[in-house]
Amino acid sequence: MNKKNTRRPNGEGSVYQMKDGRFGTAFSLGKDESGKRLRHVETGKTKQEAMDKMHLWLSKNGYLEEEKVVINGQTTVQDFVEEFKVKALRNSVRKDKDVVSDVTYYNYVCMLQPFVTAFAGKRICEVDAYALNKFFSGIKNSMVQGKYQYSKTSIGRMVLIIGRMFNRAVEKNYLDSNPMNDHDFKIPQSNKEEKSITALTNDEVDKLLNTLKSHNTLYPVVRFMLQTGVRTQEALALQWGDIDFDKKKVSIRRAFIKKIDFDDHGNKTTSKTVVGPTKSKSGTRTISVPDSLIVFLQEWRERAPAVSKAKTSDEDFVFGTVKGPSWTCDGFRSALNRYLKKSGSGIDRLRPHRLRHTVATKLSNQPGINAYHVMQLLGHNDTRTAEKYIDRQCEERDQKNQEVLCHISKEMDF
Repeated sequence: MNKKNTRRPNGEGSVYQMKDGRFGTAFSLGKDESGKRLRHVETGKTKQEAMDKMHLWLSKNGYLEEEKVVINGQTTVQDFVEEFKVKALRNSVRKDKDVVSDVTYYNYVCMLQPFVTAFAGKRICEVDAYALNKFFSGIKNSMVQGKYQYSKTSIGRMVLIIGRMFNRAVEKNYLDSNPMNDHDFKIPQSNKEEKSITALTNDEVDKLLNTLKSHNTLYPVVRFMLQTGVRTQEALALQWGDIDFDKKKVSIRRAFIKKIDFDDHGNKTTSKTVVGPTKSKSGTRTISVPDSLIVFLQEWRERAPAVSKAKTSDEDFVFGTVKGPSWTCDGFRSALNRYLKKSGSGIDRLRPHRLRHTVATKLSNQPGINAYHVMQLLGHNDTRTAEKYIDRQCEERDQKNQEVLCHISKEMDF
């Protein structure tokens, strides 16, 4: 087979076909101190694959200067969104002044993808209120396996992010106006049935704990969460040094988070679980816990090395598995539901967040408890989230009061 070698016109190296039929690209890196010629080679099954690999390598290593895209009304939707992702969205801050987490940023990017797909090939100036109404109508009616795909929360986030993108474009003089502020734009509603998280009843808690008691590594985590109300990622990142056995206090200082790497275009490349800060500044807190939990944790510290790979030094994680010294959030969730499904207990699936929700609901139902009590225990950064539990309990108490009044009225002779 003849070896064909051609020089790339844009200076990205030469392309040639090898004896085995594959294609290769080579880029000259000059010479080393001894005068030996240096070059970088990429191969592929096709010429285009080899060229794409080389282009990616050159771009990552600073050998290419990417052509700057001028943002204005004539910019394609794809370039418009990409500029927003990289220049603004990645470094956006929350109300507590923290930069958004990798997971939050990734979720934002996912919220923008349907917009990019729907307006592929269009210029951003072509996206007016009518086009947006049509887009969101499609989102609202989108179905997967016979069920509506997007919830009220998902659509709300999509509206928020796209609206923020257009507002920034106006501030930067990229566009004259935000089409979402046009009086013809209609705020979309979701067709998906909302399923609110409900607290476990006392009977459900008893059934859950009795089912898990025979599982050496799941039970300790679930019990700890039910007696503290902490987030799953906070419980799994707990270390022995965070527990003051004498003062009966647990300090929440860290959480397991997903560390996601992104390329220069804001696209996800890799992800892994690492130890990071709590969800918000107020998430770092100290909780006074019941005597029974302190006793249980002392017993668990003695028993843990025999039933798991958890260790017991202050810097070691409290909860481990049979395979490693700690859980991941995804691993814990999967193991919990897999075990519950096989147990035959009637509890086939449980979102770990329901444990936290249960504690918050039971706490808010106690006399004299206000939103600040709930906020302090759960580590919320404002009272609005905590007030949801209070409001829900008020509604339930109001309904109960109505039932009592009806009963009293029947006993009275008017």
